[in-house]
Amino acid sequence: MALQNLEAFDEQTVGDALARVAHLMSWAQAQQARLVNRVEELFTDRFFNASGRVEPGMAFSVAASECATILNVPQVTAQRMMFEAGSLCSTHTATLAGLEEGRFSYAHAQVVLDQCQNVPSAALPEFESELLEAAEGQTRAQFSAKARRLREKQYPDAIAKRHLTAFEQRKVTLDREEDGMSCLSAHLRAEEAQQIYATLTTAARGEQSDGDTRTADQLRADILAQLLMGGLSSTRGGGVGSHRGTATGADGIDCRDGDETGAVPRAEIMVLINAETLFGADDRPAELHGYGPISAEAARRLARNAAGWTGLAQDPRTGEILGVGRRRKVPAGLRRWLRARDGTCRFPGCRVTTANADIDHTTDWAKGGPTDHGNLEHLCRRHHRFKTLGYWKACQPTPGVIQWTSPTGRAYRTDPFLELGPPNVAPHPASGPGSGKGPEAAPPF
Repeated sequence: MALQNLEAFDEQTVGDALARVAHLMSWAQAQQARLVNRVEELFTDRFFNASGRVEPGMAFSVAASECATILNVPQVTAQRMMFEAGSLCSTHTATLAGLEEGRFSYAHAQVVLDQCQNVPSAALPEFESELLEAAEGQTRAQFSAKARRLREKQYPDAIAKRHLTAFEQRKVTLDREEDGMSCLSAHLRAEEAQQIYATLTTAARGEQSDGDTRTADQLRADILAQLLMGGLSSTRGGGVGSHRGTATGADGIDCRDGDETGAVPRAEIMVLINAETLFGADDRPAELHGYGPISAEAARRLARNAAGWTGLAQDPRTGEILGVGRRRKVPAGLRRWLRARDGTCRFPGCRVTTANADIDHTTDWAKGGPTDHGNLEHLCRRHHRFKTLGYWKACQPTPGVIQWTSPTGRAYRTDPFLELGPPNVAPHPASGPGSGKGPEAAPPF
């Protein structure tokens, strides 16, 4: 189907074309599910042939990593897609057929899969058929509410099992946003979340009744931040009660924010800031580890509240830490610099922060690989194991750039979180003798 001469479409034609496109999208997603499921089958066969025994967990995980890199989605998203594809191609073929026929969207199919959990296998086909009839002509939200009522009416005993399964998936997530902000989310029991929100709302109204001019949303956010960071002496002015973290400057400054109350353990964050910005000579942005640029004012505020600083030695021309040869242990200064350089696990598409990842020798230390920045990278536990077992292969053709080869031979490249200057960069003309600017005037990252 090609949309040619679109400007000539009347209301009837454009409506028909839009419906056909929606059908086409559903059909394509059905085919994608079939293909994703086939990838899992192939990897399961490969693992069985290689070891003589079935390794479903490892086969599933490695197959998901292959799909994730092909589709440019995170590993967890690919795993969810593979799990759903397995269900659609086995126990829920009726749902797959309806999706292929364009009767509903993939989001509707996900509702079917979700609501069919813990339904007795003997009753599953009939219940699935009822859900599919209810899906047509409904929005995803409308269908979800209707499907949930159907399940709870027919299988009330499944509610407790579903609640237990959902409770096991509780978590806190951190998502970076623009303009110096991030979104902190908690997946909790409904009653706990409601109570927390009600408590924050009550506290916000109390502040407003005392004359605070901030909105309820602003107050809820400020009060939550102060409570979690260990102090609530005052919420006035929109400030945060106490900061904690590590701010590591490009010129070797490592700042740990003080703990005013001692109510919670101190955690580290890392901020890269050059000396001129730190002392107010310029207002160049700093880099908040795991987030990106923050204002010079925000970085200096973190530094002012620091409990201590740690120096880092760097090449003034390139901003790189010098290697440490054949020492296996990575020194603390190099570890901090690698955390800043990598930002996350260096596997394609993985967003696990370096705080929860291992430092790995790209060329194994036992095989002669040196312990320097051009042979080190952060990998989360899952992808570290993939590399160690040889399913994925990695090399560093340029320091900081990781070239990956997938189990099927596809090549992928991951670049460092911070863009580093190329080796042997000539000093900036303004930073020569007599300029009044030392090595910190060179590009800091």
